[in-house]
Amino acid sequence: MARLTFLGTRAEIEEKTENHYYHSSLLLQILHPYSFRLVIDYGTIHSYDLSILKPDAILITHAHPDHYIWTKEEANNATPVYLTIETLEYGKFFPVNPHIFYPFQWFPLGPVQILPYRVMHSVRCPAVGFKIQLPDDKVVVYNPDLVDIIAKENILPGTDYYIGDGSTINTNLVRRKGENFYGHTRIPTQINWCKKFGIENIIFTHIGKNTLSKEDTFTEIYPEAVLAYDGMKIII
Repeated sequence: MARLTFLGTRAEIEEKTENHYYHSSLLLQILHPYSFRLVIDYGTIHSYDLSILKPDAILITHAHPDHYIWTKEEANNATPVYLTIETLEYGKFFPVNPHIFYPFQWFPLGPVQILPYRVMHSVRCPAVGFKIQLPDDKVVVYNPDLVDIIAKENILPGTDYYIGDGSTINTNLVRRKGENFYGHTRIPTQINWCKKFGIENIIFTHIGKNTLSKEDTFTEIYPEAVLAYDGMKIII
């Protein structure tokens, strides 16, 4: 059994609400066969200090400061921080206990298996998402910032829970620099990915300005998906 707690769900925007105040961050707790606490992303505006959260490990998607506090601030904590070499080298500061992983290579972390994979999102801060296999073989995919998933036909099949980028519903936030696309894809596009690959549990975090403006009617328009909020918990 596992519990997902959305420690924060806000994108890097000026707008904030009671439900979307802290930067996007997820706490995955394995409750059986033994206790394990995994934090995914830890940005500058966070709900709890690491000394209170006491995670066993931290996964980082990329070096933007709303996901990676070390880009701008020191955070002296001995918790192992797992990240790409690009993220480690981009930050102004460094985690005390960094561990480098490589995209598209599975690695074990406590009782779970992690597959980091490349996503299109930023030119300066290359990003990854995570496919996480739990001890009971349920699979969670977490990619809070993206334009597209590289090789998603190899990533999304077999996923039980999709947690995606909630930056925008209908505003175009995709940009192009040369041959590179960057920014954020729309929520309906991601819902269509999930339908194509048979994913029934669809959750969006990293809530942006456009999505905030439509939050009151979101469930009516997209009943197949859920907008996460700060502090939301799900048993999976």
